[in-house]
Amino acid sequence: MTAETDAINSLRASGLIDVLTWAAPVAFMATDELYDEDQGHGQGFVGYVNFTHYKDLVDRATSNGRFKLGDGLDGLGEDVLKRGITPGAFGSMPRLPAGAVVRRDFEQSPGWAIEGYRVLLQSYPFGKIDKIKWGQRSDAKKHVADQLFLEDGSLFTKEELGLEVIPGIPNDDFDGVTLIAAHAFNPTTKQFELYLGQSKNPAYADDSCWHWKILLLAGGTPAGGPGLPAAPTMPSRGASPDVEDVPVRIKPAGAGEGSGVTGG
Repeated sequence: MTAETDAINSLRASGLIDVLTWAAPVAFMATDELYDEDQGHGQGFVGYVNFTHYKDLVDRATSNGRFKLGDGLDGLGEDVLKRGITPGAFGSMPRLPAGAVVRRDFEQSPGWAIEGYRVLLQSYPFGKIDKIKWGQRSDAKKHVADQLFLEDGSLFTKEELGLEVIPGIPNDDFDGVTLIAAHAFNPTTKQFELYLGQSKNPAYADDSCWHWKILLLAGGTPAGGPGLPAAPTMPSRGASPDVEDVPVRIKPAGAGEGSGVTGG
């Protein structure tokens, strides 16, 4: 089993992939509602607002962050979970048991973890998934991209190297591999995409910035066709309107781009 397949299978079984693919278009819709080029909004606005909405939605579906359960509570009331999203978005939200996915932040970068894997978020300009310079993002993302990765077909196994598990990030107490959920949205064309993968710092100019990555979600057209549905008025403190009719393309498990994928 490849590193990519093992990661995808584990995250899918936990329900975290369902949460990520639900939350992404909901977040993009919310950003689209707020984006106004005439107010000077640009890529920085899109990246920050997408990130803020996305983080809140993942916390909402996994009972973390401001939706974390207090002692003695089995779950939050629907009135709390419904605040800020439309009935359609709430109705399609995956319902993960509390504790199935936990918050494990790294250097102030929000992360969500299951046994063996943690996922951090990263925005990027649409269409430039292979052009991310992790060292220019943050110290956290640079350190994540420095993780040891044993490629499939490597001359040595982790056992031969004297490793019980693949070591994670130095000076981090998380025992597992940290992955990146990279998301992009173009409010002009309504194109969007979501990738999941293990990042790396390129060793040379033409090297990839990923050990592997898989496209989880994509939609929209270059001509600005129907990428996101026409949105009703956002609820106050909203995270998104209804996204039930969002046209998306979801690749099946194991349909990734392979280990050692190069840019292009």
